[in-house]
Amino acid sequence: MTPSTAAIPLTSLRISRTHYAELNAPDPAAAAAFAVDHLGLQLVHVDDSGRHYLAGYGLDRYSLVYGPGDGEIDHISYLVRSPSDLARAERALADAGLPHGPVAPSALWRHEPALRFTHQTGVELELTTGVNVANTMHWAVATPSATPAPITCDHAILRAADVSAANTFNSSVMGLRESSRIVAPDGIPVLTFFRAHTLYHCFGTARSDRNGLHHVAFTLKNDLALFAAHESIRDAGDVEIVWGPVRHGAGGNIAFYFRDQVGHLIEFSAEEEIILNEDTYDPDVWPTSLDRASDEWGSHPPDAIKG
Repeated sequence: MTPSTAAIPLTSLRISRTHYAELNAPDPAAAAAFAVDHLGLQLVHVDDSGRHYLAGYGLDRYSLVYGPGDGEIDHISYLVRSPSDLARAERALADAGLPHGPVAPSALWRHEPALRFTHQTGVELELTTGVNVANTMHWAVATPSATPAPITCDHAILRAADVSAANTFNSSVMGLRESSRIVAPDGIPVLTFFRAHTLYHCFGTARSDRNGLHHVAFTLKNDLALFAAHESIRDAGDVEIVWGPVRHGAGGNIAFYFRDQVGHLIEFSAEEEIILNEDTYDPDVWPTSLDRASDEWGSHPPDAIKG
């Protein structure tokens, strides 16, 4: 198989990868302390507005932020590769007639200039610049000695009341490419996964009766790190593990799901599929009747995982 020769995907916004998510918390300090004590993240800063910044073991300054606020999520941040790509994205949003903010300095700590726009589901998205990696972040760093040791924010899945409209937005506005979908008997996708570069997904939608956040996922180094993290979290008994470990059919990754201190659904994941050749890749379509679409090892997603 021959890798694609395109260094930057020729997409409307030229998104490179996921950067971080800012989740809302009634008590950001408590949420951050829980993430440090139980999830392996590292507190690197607290700003004057009460945001708590948490880093993984990758090269990003931070991969998760807890901020004071109502609702589930403040915004999800995505990277483009250069200031010129950020300016190009601003022009693309303007040409599409979509409301967006200008490229401007960010109020967040050690943050490059950014622009904001709103996803079809109502969730705010951000584009900015940051650390460029040639392949994926978990390949760019050595194996951490700690357990658990999340490396970087991998993807976010949003609940979508209108899946068709959300998926059209993902492809036509964001310029993401569909990697696969899991489809119900009525033909409507239950889950749809989108990628920006070679990593199987950096974004996705979950069919739901409402819009909002479904979950945020973090990459671990490999399968050994994933199983060690699961055993550590399980044995400590302080975290609600919702599902897993599983081996997803769509994406091929090993994963498990749990609740953070606030109740947000979080995924730890490893061994996600890499797509090397756009010319020969066809998006997978998995029917919900095929059990291994969700877990090749035979478990079924609990209600908490469903949209």
